[in-house]
Amino acid sequence: MDPTAHINERVDVIAVFRKGGGIASLCMPAKMYFRGQEILLIELGLRHPTVAGKRMIHIFDMTDGSNDYRLEFDAEGLTWTLVAILEGSRVGSYVRH
Repeated sequence: MDPTAHINERVDVIAVFRKGGGIASLCMPAKMYFRGQEILLIELGLRHPTVAGKRMIHIFDMTDGSNDYRLEFDAEGLTWTLVAILEGSRVGSYVRH
């Protein structure tokens, strides 16, 4: 049984843009607002770009220390989508590598 909750909803995100560092740390989500809840994202597990049709999508696997989140940033539409959540007890198997 898949423990992942598939959400696929647009969310508000506060992102951090750094002037230096590796490509994985130049831009990353720091805080997300989902269904009235503020979620502080504390660790990046994986970031990778992909293409959906003609659009560039950046996928971020993040954690708040309790739950894991998969976020997509549509670079053309400038929108954030919460794709999935993996809750609590299985944290670590989803995003940390």
